Amino acid sequence: MAVDKDDKRKRTEFDDALRGYYQDHDEVRPDELVDYRSLTAESVGSLVLGFLSVLTFISMLFVVFPLMGMVLGIIAIRKILNAPEALGGLGISSVGVALCFFISISGCCYQYYVSSYDIPAGYREIDFEFLAEDPRTGQIKPEVLLLAETTQRNEARIFIEGFMQPTRNMDNVTEFMIGATLDRSKFAPPKPSKTEFIRVKLTGGLTTSYRSTLVGVGGVLQVNPNPEPGGLVYRIDADFIR
Repeated sequence: MAVDKDDKRKRTEFDDALRGYYQDHDEVRPDELVDYRSLTAESVGSLVLGFLSVLTFISMLFVVFPLMGMVLGIIAIRKILNAPEALGGLGISSVGVALCFFISISGCCYQYYVSSYDIPAGYREIDFEFLAEDPRTGQIKPEVLLLAETTQRNEARIFIEGFMQPTRNMDNVTEFMIGATLDRSKFAPPKPSKTEFIRVKLTGGLTTSYRSTLVGVGGVLQVNPNPEPGGLVYRIDADFIR
């Protein structure tokens, strides 16, 4: 009888130990719980549109991407802050908004620079050194004469930058001179070279105001190799000015 009780006791201990073994393996401890929070679609969309914002460097039409990305990112951040236990992706949303903002600003600045300082399509850029006389012959270079003929046949246009020389009229100026320097007489002999200045005649109703900064003009180049005393060799009938 005592043996039966002893066997029963051992069997009970074994069963309890066995149950404890499986319980230890089946029970999920608190420190093993996974903190899962769903990622909002707005967070992902904001990040994707942030990378697509680089297209603003190609065209201002793509500025819609960073604008949409910032809106989605802000919506996502508000949702996450209102339900931080259930929603995740705050870092992704913040990165998306930051990308959209900084890339859009950079792209807009680049597009402004291109539109303000880039050479217009169809214009060839030249400078005063190109227009200077041939030092060996003292004559106008053949390539300059050829370029002038090309522009007069409307096959091309030239673009050059120079400083507007002071004029009597400050506003609604239609004719003026530009040179490589602002005022040649201050630091050069009184008789400058006949190719150092260009007379500009604005066409198509264009007007401008006097300014001391660089002026860019584009149009048809006219050449008079033998000007009258005090006259200029070059004239540009300009249809573009900036």
